Amino acid sequence: MVIKTLTSQNPFSDYGQIIKDSRFAGRQSEISAIHSRVLGSRYGNIAVMGMPRIGKSSLVWNALMTLKDEELKKNHIINFIYLGRLSSSNDFFKQLVNKALEELEFAGIDDTLFSKLSKLFNDIKIAEGNFEFKNLVQKFFRFLVKSDFRATFILDEFDHASTLFDVADFQFLRELASQPETQICLVTVSRRTIQEIEAQNGAISNFCGIFSDLRLGLFNDTDTADYWKSLERFDIAVTEDYKNKIHYLVGRHPFLIDMCNYEIYNLMVIKKTLDFNSSNIDIELELKLALFNNFDKIINLLKDEKLYDKALQLVLGPIYDVTISDEQKLLKYEFIKQVSFLEKFNLLKRGFTKGKNVDAQSYICFSDYFTELMNIKYNDIDYWALWKETECALRDLIKTWISEKFTDNWEEDYLKTNAKSIGKPERIQKLRETRATSIRKFGCTSTHLIDYTFSRDMYDLFISSDWDWFKKVFEDVSNPKKEWGKKFNFLADIRNPIAHNNLEFISTEDFTIAKKYCELVNEKITKWKNQECK
Repeated sequence: MVIKTLTSQNPFSDYGQIIKDSRFAGRQSEISAIHSRVLGSRYGNIAVMGMPRIGKSSLVWNALMTLKDEELKKNHIINFIYLGRLSSSNDFFKQLVNKALEELEFAGIDDTLFSKLSKLFNDIKIAEGNFEFKNLVQKFFRFLVKSDFRATFILDEFDHASTLFDVADFQFLRELASQPETQICLVTVSRRTIQEIEAQNGAISNFCGIFSDLRLGLFNDTDTADYWKSLERFDIAVTEDYKNKIHYLVGRHPFLIDMCNYEIYNLMVIKKTLDFNSSNIDIELELKLALFNNFDKIINLLKDEKLYDKALQLVLGPIYDVTISDEQKLLKYEFIKQVSFLEKFNLLKRGFTKGKNVDAQSYICFSDYFTELMNIKYNDIDYWALWKETECALRDLIKTWISEKFTDNWEEDYLKTNAKSIGKPERIQKLRETRATSIRKFGCTSTHLIDYTFSRDMYDLFISSDWDWFKKVFEDVSNPKKEWGKKFNFLADIRNPIAHNNLEFISTEDFTIAKKYCELVNEKITKWKNQECK
């Protein structure tokens, strides 16, 4: 970034708020989609969804609120309402009426009509009982329609509706927005889908059915180009090298790009440094520090949505319980993006296995830097690395047992041998389904069923079923089969919170015991292998 004229006013000072006027850039296809749905004589409702700080509110504001005065001349009222400020559903419906009435006053409508509508609002405020209240609200909007006015309400922070509304409230709002005699237009802005928001109150109504969906993600190529071009208005020039550095740090995330530019502008003014393109290490290090808090907020959001461990699996592995729904949510949030395995390997320098198809599709995060941060967090879990080593050693051991006990068609041999064993055939079938899904979805090259097992399966299905063979590896005076059963069950219980990065659920004592058991398993297997090689 080169600032041609230094000023005390940082042009990016409004980042994190609704971005308006000359600071708003890109999103033209989304604006067209909103106009097509909301403006015109035939109109409908639209739900704008996406991750926090992706630019949802700014998009809707610039698509509709900038046209507010022009639309009012056409008897079209447009209002912006923050649901987060409201404490009840009745307050919400009163706000709809109040905002509409305020705009009618500005429009200078006929005094007789304004007087009637004002009286209705006063009646609404003192209404006794829910039935009378909703009848009066409905009557207000019927008067509005009969008077050739229409109202559009932008409902920001609509996620809050899940705490405000019950099923009847959603149903009533649906009627207001879909019945010709009252038809208001709703533009919701939320992190979650309408289905998810409504479902928390028991999804009997089909409120979500009256909306079209607009999922807002990161900037596309055109949006990004428009953004950088918009900086010319502030006498700021950027080189391709600068753009590449920002892209490495935050990808195409609008808020984070703005945040980076804000921080860099301040640092340049303070340091009297005009050029970030000359590999200024001080600026880059300070900028990375400024990013940590924002990355943590994104991670906490994913944890709230129970998606963080799924993202870890898709980006860093191993993949063991990611559903199609989990994968699609992360893709729609654009927290992850699909790349070739080779591209990911070149970024992380880890995860390469012999025979891996480098053209197979895999995932990284929305920016290379954030992918690297996740990798660091992953590797900081020393127990997880130890347990992965233990799992690999156990799988190899079980494969040796299989090669000695069964034919090449070992899965069918195993099923015949254990046909009458309660639960074992069903668990083998479940493992087969996991294998098929992993190969189909994630390009996994291994077809060996044992590679899809985890600690509990390893012990219950294989080790305990032929202890006469496995005891030569594990058993000694202090560790008979019964004790090993306890150890493997303990490890199985510990593995789940570790894999899901919920270390806070594990006591220090249990942590120490688990590490000790893993080390013991590895020691026993290594000792046995060394004896076998003699």
